[in-house]
Amino acid sequence: MKIALVDDQQEDLNSARTFLKKYLAQKFPEIFNAVQIDSFSSVEDFLKSFKVKKYDLLIFDIFMKPLNGIQIAQIVRSKDRNAAIIFLTSSEDYILEGYKVFAVGYFIKPLAENAEQFDKTCEYIFPKLMESQKKIFVRVNGADTAVLCKSIRYVDIYENHRLCLHLPNVEIFPTNTYEEILAALEDDARFVECYHRVLVNMDFIKFMGEEDFVLTDGTKVPISQRKSRAAKLRYMNYLIASDSSSTT
Repeated sequence: MKIALVDDQQEDLNSARTFLKKYLAQKFPEIFNAVQIDSFSSVEDFLKSFKVKKYDLLIFDIFMKPLNGIQIAQIVRSKDRNAAIIFLTSSEDYILEGYKVFAVGYFIKPLAENAEQFDKTCEYIFPKLMESQKKIFVRVNGADTAVLCKSIRYVDIYENHRLCLHLPNVEIFPTNTYEEILAALEDDARFVECYHRVLVNMDFIKFMGEEDFVLTDGTKVPISQRKSRAAKLRYMNYLIASDSSSTT
């Protein structure tokens, strides 16, 4: 799990980092050592570092220069609709503005005086982030290999009838059967079977066509006539659920 903290006040930046690490150590010790927290005291440095899907959680102070936290969130949202965003603020006056960029919560400063509110926000967001870290294990070259479910763009049967997991920058050819992968992912709401022995991760869909899903990189994943109605309905419901969870 990767978290970015952005605050141009070094004292507040250090405080937020300390509170986060303490909370994770107490509540999720099993992942504590695997969590990476990148701290930025400069808006410019963060924007240079930011890439789509690089961070699972982004924490922005609202009162920063030359861009404030709301403006940074707008830039992020134009590129990444799924990253969770939390605002750090000493005033609740901007809370409504934050919801316009689908913030999932707020940390009120000073954190030491608002520890209960800090914990409530964490208790809401971190179980969701933990779910996003779910992995499946596949056999590659005779060894079990862990693959993050969220990194799987789609699954299909490739050349020579080989099973292929298409990740953002690589393709994996495990010796598992398609049925084994289907069973491993059947409880993951992000995936839908849209063609015979083809699974697509709906987080990567840019738009839905008549005969295929077009992914964010332009790849077209076919939709069969037999599965068309169910697959399209599930995708529409997924979009509605995603929008609802972003605004709550």
